[in-house]
Amino acid sequence: MTLTAVTPAFLERRLTNDAPLLILPQTAQDGRGKHLHVHPEGQLYLALQGLIVVEAGDVRTVLPPGHIGWIPPGLRHGASAHSQHATGSLVGLTIYLAPALCQTLPAISQAWRMTPLIDAVLDRLRELPPHTSLDARHVRLLDVLLDELAHTPAEALRLVMPRHPRLLQMAAAIAHDPADGRSLDAWADALGLSRRSVTRHFREETGMSLIAWRQLARLQRGMELLHAGEAVTTVALTLGYDSVSSFIALFRRVLGTTPARFAGR
Repeated sequence: MTLTAVTPAFLERRLTNDAPLLILPQTAQDGRGKHLHVHPEGQLYLALQGLIVVEAGDVRTVLPPGHIGWIPPGLRHGASAHSQHATGSLVGLTIYLAPALCQTLPAISQAWRMTPLIDAVLDRLRELPPHTSLDARHVRLLDVLLDELAHTPAEALRLVMPRHPRLLQMAAAIAHDPADGRSLDAWADALGLSRRSVTRHFREETGMSLIAWRQLARLQRGMELLHAGEAVTTVALTLGYDSVSSFIALFRRVLGTTPARFAGR
């Protein structure tokens, strides 16, 4: 995938304290690669249907419907939106926030499940034309949105890549082929590291055990394959599961729904 640094043309007019919010539709793309870019605004991605795939620094997040992704100001990132409908169809929203509004939000990329309150507030804020100064009512709504985001528990949808070159080699291989079921001992031998070193450094750099990291890599790929129309059984076997029930259990535990229901959305 080719990544280039670009500045979004629609943000050449910077947000201000008087007009600190910009909400735009996120539409399905035609298969072009993600373009890395950076801007001083914070950014939220809201998936309404389809999938939004966000790469920010060393983190990859796949946002299913009903989830929100966060990019703090100044973090280089790229995103792509995918729909089962035609190119240009609505997948979700992208929301830009002036830097002054971002102080209560995380300093790293994050993902949250949509709450009824966030849904209701955004429904009102979407009434605003681009680059509009906020009146007192909209300022209060925006304060509620920021407070709700700051206090909503994060979802375990962020796949963090390790920095250590040999651990990165392992992680990249698993991300490319989540069915790769090599054990921790096998990977340690292949990388020329001790089992203890792999375990300790991998957790320090990703926040996860290798088993949990592989499960999330499988979940991300599973969402993409299901969205592309693959059958649940086919996806489970492609991801290296011995039984479909194990894949269904993981899907339900993390996303709160079954693969079949997810695919039908």
